[in-house]
Amino acid sequence: MKINLIVIAILAVIGFSSFKGEKTKGNNTSATLFNLSGTVIDNQTGETLVGVEVVLEGTDQKTYSDFDGNFVFENVSEGKYEVTAKIVSYKDSKKEDVKICNEKDESLTIQMEQVD
Repeated sequence: MKINLIVIAILAVIGFSSFKGEKTKGNNTSATLFNLSGTVIDNQTGETLVGVEVVLEGTDQKTYSDFDGNFVFENVSEGKYEVTAKIVSYKDSKKEDVKICNEKDESLTIQMEQVD
């Protein structure tokens, strides 16, 4: 019985230590994380595009636009990023120098051009 309590206590500590909250840097100062969201649209019609692969270059984050053309990257560190959007029948679209800073979430619109 005593061993079971010890195992439960250890699992509880492990669970609480992996609780998602603010991430910290090596020196125990808080690193603020932000969301980067946006909408993907056709540059001619202005219609939103569904199922567009959106990649946050330099990270392992990738997502797809939803039925309203919206996408979101969560827990993005401050910095400068390139966002790439790809879908069949459209030219790849890149947004360079997307800045995440100033203690606020960022939003952008990606316009995509159809292939001739």
